[in-house]
Amino acid sequence: MTSGTGRKAPCDGAAGLRHDRPRLRGGAVANKIALLLVVAVLLVGAVLLTDALTKPEGRHGDTSWPIKTLISTLGHALELYNANVGHYPTEEEGGVKALVEMPSFSDPTMAANWHGPYIKADQLKDLWGSDIRYVVVPVEAVDREQVPFKLWSCGPDMIDGTEDDVRNWTEATTP
Repeated sequence: MTSGTGRKAPCDGAAGLRHDRPRLRGGAVANKIALLLVVAVLLVGAVLLTDALTKPEGRHGDTSWPIKTLISTLGHALELYNANVGHYPTEEEGGVKALVEMPSFSDPTMAANWHGPYIKADQLKDLWGSDIRYVVVPVEAVDREQVPFKLWSCGPDMIDGTEDDVRNWTEATTP
C-alpha cells in the first residue's frame, strides 16, 4: 500500500509499530542465560586453577617445590659464575650477592670474565623473605664429591637446622 505521496503507508496492527530494540524471544533469553552461566563457570574454574598453580600446595602436596626450584636456579647461576670467573664466589666477594653485582676483583682478568648479573636480586631470598644461605665446600673436604657448594633455605620457620630446611645436599653432610 502506498499513500498519495509515494511513501508506503503504515500497516494496521502490531506489525507496523517501530521498535528501537529487537524483541527477545523466549529461546533467545534462555540461550543468553546459558551463555552467561558457561562464562561464569569458566571464570570460576580459571580462578581456582590459577590459585592451585600459584600455591605451593598445588603440586601434589609438596610445599617445598618452589624453594627447591629457586635453590636449583641459584646452583646453575653459581656454576656459570664458576665457569666464567674460575671459582665459586667467596665470602670476601659477597657470596651469592656476587651473582647480582660484580665484586671488587683484585685480578683484572676475573673482572673481565664476570658476565653477570647471573640472577635477579629477588632470587637471593626465599619464599619467606630470608636470605638463601651459601657456603663453598673446601676442595679438601670429603663431601666436596657430593656438592662443591651448599645452598639452603631455613624454611617457613626461619630457623637454621630444623626439619623444614630445604638444601641442595643430603642429610649425611652438614654445612
